[in-house]
Amino acid sequence: MQRFYDWYAPKARGDNPGRAWDLALKQKGSLFGSELARALKEDSDAQAKVQGEIVGPDFDPFLSAQDPCERYEVGRLASKGNSYLVDIHGVCSGKKHEKVDVAAELIQKNGHWLFVDFRYPKDRNLLTVLKSLRESREKPAKWSSSALRMDWQII
Repeated sequence: MQRFYDWYAPKARGDNPGRAWDLALKQKGSLFGSELARALKEDSDAQAKVQGEIVGPDFDPFLSAQDPCERYEVGRLASKGNSYLVDIHGVCSGKKHEKVDVAAELIQKNGHWLFVDFRYPKDRNLLTVLKSLRESREKPAKWSSSALRMDWQII
């Protein structure tokens, strides 16, 4: 866990083209459970189709941040049924956050640990966020620009 965050945090803070979590999925894809990897890939594909607009998470889902800290430290480990939750704390300007930034949910499969979800404050989690974003992308827009122009012409 700590090795992943030591690798990932600089990527999230850097001037990399694209989103750091897309890079993590490409370079470290074996660390992600199939459901989470599929949801992240679907989100990435949807974002790639749209220029100049954010249609996916507007925060880093592995850090729960828009402005990542320079480092992240793994904290407490807790059992949750068949999985484990690992607290992740940001370290900004040399000071470790007292509150948990994100909790990584992991399972062990074939002797390897896999990320299966990320949990945020206020009972939110990444899989639910990605599902909600996917559903909102699938809904037809209520107003198209041509419909708005027609409405203005009528008035």
